[in-house]
Amino acid sequence: MTVLDDFSNGKMAHLEVLRGHPALTIVRGDITRREDVDSAIQGCSTLIHLAVLCLRESIKSPHRITNMIVDGTLNCLESALESGTELFVNCSSSEAYGSAVYVPMDEKHPLNPETPYAAAKVAQDMFVRSYGATYQLPWVTIRPFNMYGPNSHWQGFRGELIPKMIVRAMNLQPLIIFGDGEQRRDFLYVEDAARAVVEIAATQKARGQCVNFCTGNETPVRHIAELVCREFNLDAERYIQYQDARPGDVRRHYGDVSLFKSLLGFEPSVTLEQGIKKTVEWFKSLPYAPEELLLQEVLRNWE
Repeated sequence: MTVLDDFSNGKMAHLEVLRGHPALTIVRGDITRREDVDSAIQGCSTLIHLAVLCLRESIKSPHRITNMIVDGTLNCLESALESGTELFVNCSSSEAYGSAVYVPMDEKHPLNPETPYAAAKVAQDMFVRSYGATYQLPWVTIRPFNMYGPNSHWQGFRGELIPKMIVRAMNLQPLIIFGDGEQRRDFLYVEDAARAVVEIAATQKARGQCVNFCTGNETPVRHIAELVCREFNLDAERYIQYQDARPGDVRRHYGDVSLFKSLLGFEPSVTLEQGIKKTVEWFKSLPYAPEELLLQEVLRNWE
């Protein structure tokens, strides 16, 4: 197994559990440089394309997002094609759908991107599909909904909803919701998502399809804040505060899990409550004082 990463978002420490494994090669490189992709993919039968920059950065830097997501994907596709890769696993995003036109959102839901990030993801998906049709490159596209769990980002523009709330709760700071808190999401724990990626790559029936990765449950953002408050014994009415909505924030994501279940027999092994608790425990285990974590959190991190 070879991992290609420029470590601008991820951390080498996340791979520590595998360091020294004879089957692991780590390549520090950038998918926007074709030579880096070619170097990493040699001898690999399956390419799992997970590289991405975050949605918040796309709001202020749409050109950078397009370069990384679209051009980077083309580099991966070209390299996969020339090296004889047997399967291209494309990690997309439920953001490609935009806000729900109907629920639950199945794989035939219209693609109505509401941010430059989401538009780039639509382009990524279409290029993958086109390489399958034009060059017979075997592929499967997964569309994860909102993933969360240990190793998630709270820092700067990379900071996500759940980790940012946890860090603020650790410091007895208000948990800020942008909008009215009734935005609804389908939250999938990271270990369930990782297990599903491995299984989908081994599933012949999934080839040439887009597959939602989700739980089939929707949760208001306010409920997430309430669960975090509960973990720290905080009064939700006191600690949850509201500010103006973030630009391009989708209103509702409620995934249809039918295809996911039929292909993999998938059932989430971690409930939302368990997942929040596990994520809180991970943050508490970090070798940093809560105030050190808070110094890296940027509240309005899309500006």
